[in-house]
Amino acid sequence: MLIEALRTSYDYNHWATGRILDVAAALTPEQLNAPGNAGHGSIRETLLHQVSTQQSWVSWWDGSLSLGEALAYRLDPAAYPDLAALRAAWESVEAQTFRFLDGLTDEDTQRAYEAQLPWGLPPTTFILWQMMLHVANHGTQHRSEVAAMLTAIDHSPGDLDLLFYFFDQMRISAP
Repeated sequence: MLIEALRTSYDYNHWATGRILDVAAALTPEQLNAPGNAGHGSIRETLLHQVSTQQSWVSWWDGSLSLGEALAYRLDPAAYPDLAALRAAWESVEAQTFRFLDGLTDEDTQRAYEAQLPWGLPPTTFILWQMMLHVANHGTQHRSEVAAMLTAIDHSPGDLDLLFYFFDQMRISAP
């Protein structure tokens, strides 16, 4: 049951981020790169942060990066100058995420990861399902920031609530 909830969280992440990217496709380069009032600077920089962060976590979970490499991992902003490059990066990290999810069982979600974090914290044990919920929630935070920036320039992505994702999956028109 837990794995089903995690898959739903990441399916929702896919749906909601796709809507953000679709709306952002109508922006000029100036709008995409303008300093924002939320997130990590511009719309492009905030989306890049979302992609980079998800990729670093998933890469630690699937073993393709060590913890140290994952903590240091950042996509180079110069390599993602436009929305097409961002969308390609998002599609790549989503494919990696869903490959990882497809191999998980409920039992796997209880896996413990030992970590010595660099912020002066004591050694910590993280449980996989908790980290996975964190990353999904992190995406929600940054999508909300981008949605606010898009709305401020008259490009609202509309309702991104989980309920609207469920309506969309059931092919029900939202009220």
